[in-house]
Amino acid sequence: MITKIEPNKQYHSSDAISASGLKYIWKKSVWHFLNKKPYESDSLSLGTAVHTALLEPKQFYKDYIVMPKFDGRTKEGKEQKAKFLEQAAEENKQLLDAESYEKVMGILENFNKNETAQEYTKGEIELSHYLTFEGVEVRVRPDCINRVQNFISDPKTCQENTKEAFKRDIYKWGYHLQAAFYSDALGLPAENFIFIACETNYPYNVTCYDLSEEHIERGREAYKQALAEWKFYLETGIALGYRGEETKRKGVITL
Repeated sequence: MITKIEPNKQYHSSDAISASGLKYIWKKSVWHFLNKKPYESDSLSLGTAVHTALLEPKQFYKDYIVMPKFDGRTKEGKEQKAKFLEQAAEENKQLLDAESYEKVMGILENFNKNETAQEYTKGEIELSHYLTFEGVEVRVRPDCINRVQNFISDPKTCQENTKEAFKRDIYKWGYHLQAAFYSDALGLPAENFIFIACETNYPYNVTCYDLSEEHIERGREAYKQALAEWKFYLETGIALGYRGEETKRKGVITL
């Protein structure tokens, strides 16, 4: 295993398969993963800002410029926006609007009051790990790993972090796959993988969750299936599509 500190951009430039890639394959297929376009969204950008504020608070204002509220429909508002965009480009920073900044600060306030969340973010932050796992070159980059206390943790933003709501997010976004894959690849117990669920709606509640044995096993089955399909592609060059049995008619999958 090779472990190193590197920029996030460099980590994502590697050809080794990651948990994100395996989740994409599990939810869709190898073919879809190979043909996907770069994805960006407001929720993804907010999640990244929250990660930085919680795990690397000293880095937050080095990475972001906060843009105050103004009327973007007016000439003055458009000029102000253009000025902030220019400043962000010159300083190589990301622009965060006032509403998003308010959400980040609200989450950070509750995070700082949550002793459990605080405890599970004490460790090595965003270390890149490269290794051969199940016969495949893989990469993992835990948000926080602590080999002394034997845990991995990952802050996740969500609209609602009640037990039932976050459980739905677990399967919608493949978080169970990520937990099992990271833990198995790095040799840590999957029951010690901690999700720090941060609500992006007021009052920005922060709650910590781990996974039951059932969810861990489902995650393990999911990553092993995706990894096997990726390995098949690497060995044969054949990118499998949706899973299913073609019956009755060639090329038609029976539901």
